[in-house]
Amino acid sequence: MNQYFYDLAKQAAAVANEGFGDIIKPEWIYCQWCHETGGFTSTLASEYYNLGGLTQVTPNDAPQPDGQYYYKQFASYEAYAEYFGKYLRYYEEDGLYAAASLEDYIAALKHGGYFGDTLANYLASVKGIYAANFASFDVQADSAER
Repeated sequence: MNQYFYDLAKQAAAVANEGFGDIIKPEWIYCQWCHETGGFTSTLASEYYNLGGLTQVTPNDAPQPDGQYYYKQFASYEAYAEYFGKYLRYYEEDGLYAAASLEDYIAALKHGGYFGDTLANYLASVKGIYAANFASFDVQADSAER
């Protein structure tokens, strides 16, 4: 796990959860960002601080190849995390704040049109990332409940 990006995911989750309780987990956001950026290595991430492929209609020098939009550019990863936390609120009507699992979180994003891939493909990727980075979290939680 990349601690820097996990800390940013915590920041985004805190913003997203304001007024809703502790619903959106930073682990879910981290896995989503890791998937979207190819392990935090994409040009979009490194040059524009955009960890989620977020777009806008206003033209800039980063056109989205599969549409009429342009990738949003951020001044820093911290600015992106703050924006992303607020951006997630757009998915409230899609069930985001009823999510009880990574699967529910991703399904709400799919329902809201966040990604074009199939739910099965996207979910398989983020679940693999979760297993590789956070499986010990689940073991610790299970042990604490006993």
